[in-house]
Amino acid sequence: MPSIHQFIPTFSDGDGTSNCALSMQIRMRELGIDSELFVMEDRSKRELPYYLDYKGSNDDILIYHLATASPMPRFLGGLGNPLAVMYHNLTPPKYFAEFDPLAAQVQEHAKADLDYLASRAIAGIAPSRYNAKDLVDAAFPEVLYAPIVFNPEDFMVDGDPKVDKMLWNLSESGFSNWVFIGRLVPNKAQEKLIMTLAVHRELYGDSVYLHLVGRPSYKGYVKALVNLAKELGVQDRLNITFGVSTNALASFYSMSDLFISTSEHEGFCMPLVEAMYNRLPILAVDTSAIGETLGQGGICVDSVDPRVLAMYAHEICTLPSLAENLRDMAKLRLEEIGARATLPLLDQAIVRLLELAGVSYDVPKWTQSKLVLSS
Repeated sequence: MPSIHQFIPTFSDGDGTSNCALSMQIRMRELGIDSELFVMEDRSKRELPYYLDYKGSNDDILIYHLATASPMPRFLGGLGNPLAVMYHNLTPPKYFAEFDPLAAQVQEHAKADLDYLASRAIAGIAPSRYNAKDLVDAAFPEVLYAPIVFNPEDFMVDGDPKVDKMLWNLSESGFSNWVFIGRLVPNKAQEKLIMTLAVHRELYGDSVYLHLVGRPSYKGYVKALVNLAKELGVQDRLNITFGVSTNALASFYSMSDLFISTSEHEGFCMPLVEAMYNRLPILAVDTSAIGETLGQGGICVDSVDPRVLAMYAHEICTLPSLAENLRDMAKLRLEEIGARATLPLLDQAIVRLLELAGVSYDVPKWTQSKLVLSS
């Protein structure tokens, strides 16, 4: 039995990079491949093994999930094993310089990690064409394409009663619920959502609540968002929730009226897929990998003008036929980017990794997956 083990600096439940690693582990095990997860920091209750405790065979293929800087690349590069990089993209340092200069330096180090790994890896794996360009520019010997496999398991749960009640009461009071799911970090550009909320209130009246759901990374940025909302007079219509349970997340997706994104930098953006799964109408600004992931699953606009975004959002929330059309579009797009469509691409990448590593193993052409059965 061949072994393909994964290494991820920080593992957190609900985190996009962590969820990607879990889906890959599930699939590799289904294909008869031994696969473990090794971490530097485990923020879950899984008790995952520490990366320095890895004592495998020289024939093991190792996959490093790169999204930030860590000591892992030097450790892995020194082992001599066949090494691949699952590249989740690196946020440009400029987004962090104002709020945390150290974080900006960390991203510079991460770019150095990418270049270092390119000289030692047998391949890079890109979940989007947008990410693939960075791997090509870094001169990886081969670039494989495998979109992140969506595992709907987290949404096969009941909603959170408190969140359900809050959203229901707002809806019954005549408010539309806009939601954005994602860490509170500058590259997500949540300030543009607040500006859009303010413009919408000016143009169409007091009829919207904006819910920003995600873990905060920089206190200065969160403070700036709150101050902006106060300055624009919409602080009473802004709900910032610092991370939520799986049940609460399911509630926000299933009971909101609109998923709205002005994020400026995404390597894939799994929340778009999660919104599609929940048939939540989507409005997003076409930046980075957003348009590639969203496809025809929602409305993707070039403009970041709050007036334009407010107009689209208003029509989606007030025209039932438009909202229903968007739900249907999301369902169709999910068929193109859901597990049934993306698993064969992941399988191909796994087969190619085995070939590049010189490992002989007859991977089944198709093996049914729990990732498909539960979708």
